[in-house]
Amino acid sequence: MPTNVTVEYAQAHEKYINARTKDEKIAALREMISTIPKHKGTSHVQADLKAKLSKLLSQTEKKGTRSSFKIQKEGDLQVCLLGLTQTGKSTLLKALTGSKVEISNRSYTTVKPEMGVAEWEGVKMQFVEIPSTFIPQWMSIAASSDCIVLVIDSTRSIEEQKESLIGLIERFRIRTPFVYIDSRNPTGIFEKVWSSVKLIHIYTKEPGKQPEKRALVLKRGSNVKDAASHVHKDFLRFFKFAKVWGKSVKHVGEKVGLEHKLADKDILEIHA
Repeated sequence: MPTNVTVEYAQAHEKYINARTKDEKIAALREMISTIPKHKGTSHVQADLKAKLSKLLSQTEKKGTRSSFKIQKEGDLQVCLLGLTQTGKSTLLKALTGSKVEISNRSYTTVKPEMGVAEWEGVKMQFVEIPSTFIPQWMSIAASSDCIVLVIDSTRSIEEQKESLIGLIERFRIRTPFVYIDSRNPTGIFEKVWSSVKLIHIYTKEPGKQPEKRALVLKRGSNVKDAASHVHKDFLRFFKFAKVWGKSVKHVGEKVGLEHKLADKDILEIHA
């Protein structure tokens, strides 16, 4: 072990020495890499730690190349929170969804995916926190999700965090769209997530009544026919016309047909 290291590094090194499983060794190595002082005197140690981590990860991936783990989707879309240890993912999950998750100043507190559901503008989003051990089983959840939030702690090196997370996404060949969020100032997280996915949300209403508060989520490019089939099959069967309020029409409450393409946040009134 190098001299003049932090207490956190020494504790992580002790965890590595006492680790019994590959997952425990991976977690300890990640902690050592994140806590070791960054200067020329430790450059060779950093390289050695990264080499050990890379070897363990490759062994884990080969063993579970086809392994996957799915969490049943709740709501309209699934969003994964991905970040290095101690970057505020659990705190963010609790703030967004009210989930009762364990929060502490210990590294790698989260040992399994934690989840909760938040509602924004009538859209229900399921948030899933991925443990920072980043084992293939957990990363398969991120790969199948609708969006990934890369959680950054702005009090630490932002560039190093981004570099690590992008490397992780590339290594697991994840093609899910992602956005960055500062866990200490997550303002606009819902808007950022929504702008990254190819979806629209509209509101249906009955004649003479206010629009529904619960949104109807559709693929971008959907038309009135798509919306009607989602609401009720009889609406499509006995369809006469529809009225639309919003960006997709020129006039308020404009009368349209089944092929009219809808825009995000449109209000739709179907007459059948």
